[in-house]
Amino acid sequence: SDQRASIVALQQEQSRDAARRTRQHSDEEKLAQCVAEAGLNAFGCVFVEMWAMTSDGTRLNRPAGGHWMDPSFAGSLPSEDFIDKAWELDRIAEDCPPGADLAGTVAEETNAGTRYVHWRQIRGMLADPFIQKGTSRRMERIFELGIGYVAAVPFSFQDHSGLVLYYSRSTADHEQLRAAANEKYLMSSTDVIGAVFAVRKAREECARRRKAMFKGAMTKVRKELLSSKQLGIAGIVMDQGVMTKLKELKAKEIAEMERADGCCAILAKKAFKVGQYAVKRVINSPRKWSGAKLHAMPQQSFSDCLFAFTGAFLTMLTILKVAKVFQAHEKFGFNGGWYSSTLCITYALTPAPVGQPRQIFSAHLWNMLVGMAIRLIPDGDVYDFMEGLGYGLPMMWKLSLACALGLSGQAYLGIIHPPA
Repeated sequence: SDQRASIVALQQEQSRDAARRTRQHSDEEKLAQCVAEAGLNAFGCVFVEMWAMTSDGTRLNRPAGGHWMDPSFAGSLPSEDFIDKAWELDRIAEDCPPGADLAGTVAEETNAGTRYVHWRQIRGMLADPFIQKGTSRRMERIFELGIGYVAAVPFSFQDHSGLVLYYSRSTADHEQLRAAANEKYLMSSTDVIGAVFAVRKAREECARRRKAMFKGAMTKVRKELLSSKQLGIAGIVMDQGVMTKLKELKAKEIAEMERADGCCAILAKKAFKVGQYAVKRVINSPRKWSGAKLHAMPQQSFSDCLFAFTGAFLTMLTILKVAKVFQAHEKFGFNGGWYSSTLCITYALTPAPVGQPRQIFSAHLWNMLVGMAIRLIPDGDVYDFMEGLGYGLPMMWKLSLACALGLSGQAYLGIIHPPA
């Protein structure tokens, strides 16, 4: 008897555990739990935000439950005013277009198809005059709380894309933050968060389908109740013939649904999806031409303009002098005017990513190597190349090939510098 009682107690406990697991949780609760677990286990993380791109590709929004702030961090701030500001940042986040504010800026700098953690210093972003700060001053308010580092990890699942931001204190050990184990955890956590966010649409579709099937089954049972002599559901269940008929109807419906999901249906769905995407791009085109409410490049100070003038004048004077020396030798050809656009970026857009020394040197070196390689291809006219009567490429083909290889190679290597 004791053994039977223990078995019954174990069964009851298993039943309660199964009920707890199957209890319906809101999408907000599920997402909030994943975001909180990601922040709790990441090294030095005090604040986490998940931003999703809207379907039209013009806005980033933070969904309900897509944020978490470490209570111990908020409680450690020096005054009640700072604590209130911290929780306000956690509660409220305005939508922003790509390229504006903190979330939009790092979203533009990251690529959803790559798998790496993109780190930025918030102090450097605030000092960059070419970053759109936004009207909410969110970036400044985050920095005022002592948060100095942000790690951005993009995600893309099915039709949903976005990124997760992991914030750390200004005093955090950046070597520990960028440790391989910590970055691997950040990427894995982002995958989980993105999957939880993306599965909602598919789950809602499955729920609608189950609901429709349930309604259909109840309609059939109601008809059987009205047409049969039995007085209730118990009579139908006990009637073997009626149950067999219901099973046959259900099997027939399933077979029809499977046929509907055949090749033709799949092709039709894909064609509809492509058409829908094309229409969406056309509709969004005027919005993107309007600049998504981003302001133009800010006006620079007189001292910055004087620096740009002096640097461009002296550098161009030097380049033209070198070009004159080279032109004295027939073996060399050098046009110093080509570098005027580089000087514009170097002196007038100094904080811009494309104006950094690594970009300038590496991009020019890459394009020089591409040009030297293309020169080794023999020359040929269009007739020879198209008809196969000779070897080589016409000059216009070689120039186009050099341009394409130079541009795509810069993009692949992450060394884009437009003048190069």
